[in-house]
Amino acid sequence: MRLSSVEAERVAEVMGGLATPARVLILARLLQAPATVSELTAELGISQSAISNHLRILRHLNLAAGDRQGHNVVYSLQDDHVRAMIEQILTHASHD
Repeated sequence: MRLSSVEAERVAEVMGGLATPARVLILARLLQAPATVSELTAELGISQSAISNHLRILRHLNLAAGDRQGHNVVYSLQDDHVRAMIEQILTHASHD
């Protein structure tokens, strides 16, 4: 596959979104089921402000999406492409 420099830059930007363990933990958790910031905070032991900041970046990169439900926003993976990518990355990383 041949990429333009613009496409390569976009891919690098998306991959950079996975460069922090906290974002990987959030995405791995969202593989299981959608969650609110409060649920992610409680389950992952990361502060609410940090979770919110990471989710903002993940949304900007189209890796996560938020859906307002009453007073809460429920976050999920953006789509099946993101789900497959995260599953593949986690599988790859678990190999010795």
